[in-house]
Amino acid sequence: MESLDNSPAAWAREMNAYAASDARQALPENPIVVIGGQRVKLWRSLQDIMTPRSVLMRGLGDAIIEDLTFNYSQLVGYYQPDTIVLLPGNSEFNLRDNKSARQLVAAIRELVALDANYGVTQHFYIYTPLKTPLHPKDHETIEETARLLSEWAATDERVSILDANPLLSDASGKPMARYFRGDGTNLSEHGYLRLSVLLQSQVAADAVTQGEYVTLP
Repeated sequence: MESLDNSPAAWAREMNAYAASDARQALPENPIVVIGGQRVKLWRSLQDIMTPRSVLMRGLGDAIIEDLTFNYSQLVGYYQPDTIVLLPGNSEFNLRDNKSARQLVAAIRELVALDANYGVTQHFYIYTPLKTPLHPKDHETIEETARLLSEWAATDERVSILDANPLLSDASGKPMARYFRGDGTNLSEHGYLRLSVLLQSQVAADAVTQGEYVTLP
């Protein structure tokens, strides 16, 4: 299984499937490219919410940030995106890796720096890792990651940090089961809707701030 293969080349089968699909259709100009792991593959409602913007969902199994960086040229750079959205998964802390907050932020910063070298992307939206009912032991690390990401993003005008945890949690900060599937880690439709609206709102706000024309659905 790819998830048990520590090599970032483990996702060759999925990368080849994206390449085959791309060869059969015309690609959009200046799309929003969403990258991450299984959570991205299950996020099927975003395109409708972000209309008229074109959205390409490019998830790779249980990929971690280093896997995305390794495959960046084909996974992201090929599409010349105006906007990139990163949704990290629980595999950063479980199954495929066991990162600290600082290690995860360092990996994200390396990915963003690689993207900056291409000189194309205008906006890079990064969701903080999500607290889940299945892995309460990760919550403290996730909170520290969110803090470190926010501190760093304040120094890079291209980067915006999206923290969906308050939208998925109760008053005590505990993730609510109704926003997750039965496995306790992947999001339900209601959970994805909250992520989508958060992104839509931030994209619209940034467009207004930067004097871009915005058409809302």
